Amino acid sequence: MVSTEAQKPLCPVCHREDQVKTLRTAYESGIARFAPPSMPEKQVSMMRNMSIGMAIVGISSFFIIILVGSGSFGQGFSWLELVLVAVILLAIIVALVLSFLAFQNVVQNDLEAQKYYPAWDQAMATWGRLYYCSRDDVVFDPQTGKKVSQEELESLMSPQVQQAQQQSASLAHH
Repeated sequence: MVSTEAQKPLCPVCHREDQVKTLRTAYESGIARFAPPSMPEKQVSMMRNMSIGMAIVGISSFFIIILVGSGSFGQGFSWLELVLVAVILLAIIVALVLSFLAFQNVVQNDLEAQKYYPAWDQAMATWGRLYYCSRDDVVFDPQTGKKVSQEELESLMSPQVQQAQQQSASLAHH
């Protein structure tokens, strides 16, 4: 005996189930327009801060090696050596601050991307329940029995953009 969960829903156009499949199955069979909604993410560039920090540490290390290797360090008090040590320490502190700022930037953008996770979860749940009839080239929701328009499907596939537009619209009204 076949359970009702294993049965495919009927297409709302042709009222048949032989060409009906889930959007996941349709996407996996090569229909790219039925790709699942993309997960929200923020791209953060850390290369500039990290490159500057690495250059500062490299130059500071070079001067430390020169200072220690010259053999004159520690044999008497020299203002030049004191200034050089202070500059090297300051450069290392600047490199650490740049690394900290880069890390804070990554954390901040991750927190911003997390705001869109509930909308993405909802879009994934909706995408997971939609079906496609290849005979009629129609996407439909078996819970409501209605066809899903191309515009509705596109808005489903980009929940992050849709939610951002709703937030900016609500801010404009206030």
